[in-house]
Amino acid sequence: MPSPQKVKGKSFENAKAKFLTEIYGEKFIRVPTSGAFLGGQNYDRRHTMSQGQVMAFKGDIIPPDDWIYFNCECKFYKDFKFHLLFNESKILDSWIDETLATANENDLNIIFMKFNNIGEYVAYQRREKFKVKNFVSYSKGWNFTSHESFWNDYNMSKIRDRSKGINL
Repeated sequence: MPSPQKVKGKSFENAKAKFLTEIYGEKFIRVPTSGAFLGGQNYDRRHTMSQGQVMAFKGDIIPPDDWIYFNCECKFYKDFKFHLLFNESKILDSWIDETLATANENDLNIIFMKFNNIGEYVAYQRREKFKVKNFVSYSKGWNFTSHESFWNDYNMSKIRDRSKGINL
C-alpha cells in the first residue's frame, strides 16, 4: 500500500492536471512515474528517446503534444517556512533543482505548491516576466507568488504560447 504522502502528492498532481485541462480546454495528465527517470544522472536517456517519450517522463504533468516547452513539478506538503524565502529555503532549492534537472534549454519551468491549511502557490523563473500583483523575488532567478495572483488572462496566454514555442 502506498504511503499517505505518495497518495497526497498524486492527488495534487491529478488536481493540477484537471485544473489545466479545464482552463486550457486541452488534455493534461499526471505523469505515471517520477520525473527522476530523466533527471540528474539519467539526463542522457533523453538522447535515445522520441520527443513524445521525453514529454511523458518530464516533470509531474504531461501536457498536450504541442506543448513541447512545458515543464512543471507539483508539491503538496504539510507546511512551508515562508520566512526562509528571504534567505535560503533548502526545500524550495531542492524543488527548483528537481524541476531544472529534467528541463530542456528553452522550457517554461513552473512549480505548483500546496500546503495544508495555508493555500496554493506558484514558483516560476523570473526570466518569464509573468504579471502578478504580489511576489517574492527568490534566489536562483525565481519568483514565488500565490495561486490566485498567478492565474490571470495574461499569464494563461503566456504559458500556452511559451509552451508551444511561440515568442521564445
